[in-house]
Amino acid sequence: MVDLPFDTDGSVPTLQRPVLAVEFGDGGTDAWEQGFVTLSVETGLAPAVDVVETCVSVGKQAPNPAVGDTGHVSLGYEDSSTDLVFTGEVEGVRYTVQDTTRIAATNGGATLSALRVNQSYEQQKAGDIVKDLAGRAGVGTDTVEEGVEFPFYVVDDRRSAYQHIAALARKSGYLAWFTPEGKLGFAPFVAERPVQTFTYGVDIMSLDVTDAAPVVGAVTTIGEGAAGSQGQEAWSWLVKDPSSVKGGAGEGAPEREVQDPSLRSGGAAQSAADGIASAAGRTGLTGKLLVPGSPAVVVGSAIEIVESPQDAVNGLFLVCQVRHRFSKAEGFVTRICFSKTGDGGLGGLL
Repeated sequence: MVDLPFDTDGSVPTLQRPVLAVEFGDGGTDAWEQGFVTLSVETGLAPAVDVVETCVSVGKQAPNPAVGDTGHVSLGYEDSSTDLVFTGEVEGVRYTVQDTTRIAATNGGATLSALRVNQSYEQQKAGDIVKDLAGRAGVGTDTVEEGVEFPFYVVDDRRSAYQHIAALARKSGYLAWFTPEGKLGFAPFVAERPVQTFTYGVDIMSLDVTDAAPVVGAVTTIGEGAAGSQGQEAWSWLVKDPSSVKGGAGEGAPEREVQDPSLRSGGAAQSAADGIASAAGRTGLTGKLLVPGSPAVVVGSAIEIVESPQDAVNGLFLVCQVRHRFSKAEGFVTRICFSKTGDGGLGGLL
C-alpha cells in the first residue's frame, strides 16, 4: 500500500493508508489483498454501464473467480471504515502469460443493456414501466419514483431496456443510475447537501471545467393523441390542433422543437419539456475533478467545490460519472465528472 499525504477534511495534512476489500466467488478478502495489483471502478448515469476491472497476480494464494461469480468492492482508509462502491458479478476473465489475470465485473446495467423487449403499456407511470423492465431483467430496485404518466407507451427492441429507462428518466426530469448495492434508482436530482466538499489548493489534484454557450434555450415538445382533452381513452386519436399535446419550458435562443409520439397527453408533453430543459441546464457547465480517493462520492449525488479563484467553479454539482483507481504503485485516486444546474446547453440529450 502507498501512503497518501492529505487529509480528507482539508485541515492539517496527514498520512492515510488506503485499503480495499474485494470479494468475488469463493476467494476471500485475504486472497484478494495478497494477489491484488490494480483496480478501477467506473460508474455513471444511465445508460452507461458500471464496470470493475482488476488485475491480480497468479499464484496458489491468489483469487480465482469465474464468470457469474457475484461479489462486491469496498474502498477506504485504514484509520476509518471502508465504503461500498460496487456490487455485481464477474462478466469476463482474461488469463495472460505475464503471471497476471484480468477480471471484469458488471452490475444490473449490463443486464438491462442486454435486454430487448417489445411491450406496450396503457395508463402506466414511468416508474411502473421501469419496475417492470427491471423485473424482467431480474434487477433489484432502490428508490423508483412515479414520474410522468403515459396514456400509452411502447417499449420496442430497437433500443435496450436500459436505454428506454434513460429516456423515461429524461422525460420525467429524473436521473437513472445504479447504487453501490447494485440496485436501480429512478428519481429526480435534489442538491440539498454535498456528500463531500473539495477545497481548491487543498485536496484538488486537478480541475478542468468547461462553461459552454447554450445549445438550447426554449424547448417545445409536441406529442400525438388526444388523451386528457378528449378523455384518457382517446390516446390513439390524432389531433388536428396539437396545442392540447404541447409543452414548453426554458427561455431564450436557440429554440428547439421536439416531436415525440409517445407524448399522448398535455401533461406528458409538459413533463417532457420540463425534463429536457432541466437536463439542458445541467450541461451548461461541466468538468472533471481529480482528487485523493473519495469512496463516498457516488453518481447521482452532489459534491461541492469551494475557494476556487473562478467563481463559476464554486458551488454544488451533480456527479455524473465516477472512476476510482486503486494501485499498489500509485495509491488511491478518484476522478469525478460533474455538471452544474442552471441555464445552458443541451448537447446530445435530444
